[in-house]
Amino acid sequence: MEVRVETLTYENEVFHVGIGELTNAKALSKDEMVSLASEKTKGIIAVQLIDSPLIAGEVHLLSATQNALNAWKGTYAIARSLDVEILLYASGQHQIGVALDKLGIKDESKSVAAVILAADESSLMNHVGHLVDRLGPEVQHPFAPTEEQIQYVMMHFGINETEINAVASSDSLEARYQALSGCVTSRVSMVALES
Repeated sequence: MEVRVETLTYENEVFHVGIGELTNAKALSKDEMVSLASEKTKGIIAVQLIDSPLIAGEVHLLSATQNALNAWKGTYAIARSLDVEILLYASGQHQIGVALDKLGIKDESKSVAAVILAADESSLMNHVGHLVDRLGPEVQHPFAPTEEQIQYVMMHFGINETEINAVASSDSLEARYQALSGCVTSRVSMVALES
């Protein structure tokens, strides 16, 4: 499986998060995907499906999920649900409507980023299987960068070439993408400070 599984904590609580990119092989509509995300099986705390072109790698979504979890448990959340809080942080926005416009799934979404937060790893993996069955297979190289995608993400998050060049270890696509991911992660973390 390509889904990255990590452990997140809040104080003494432990959570398991799965992050991956799934193809929309079944050509589900936006409404069908929203309905699918709301189907939480046993042990699942939150599921968020996000249009993947603006995702700067798995670290982007891990940071968004940890920040959303901190906000939710720390009682300074903006949204009424943890699922939407994850979307807010992933988008770097405070307004739900703007976050949905930027990163919300669309009828024409060819692939979606999936974030699944669970109480235990077994429930998490079972739910990943459920999503794959209903939506489509995992992308073999999730969030693979292209120069066009890097430019698109930079524009959305207000990141300029100077910022990328200051962080990138070289001019290679992979080094630029890694630098971009770090810059986006910083923007994601700023949502908590600005709320």
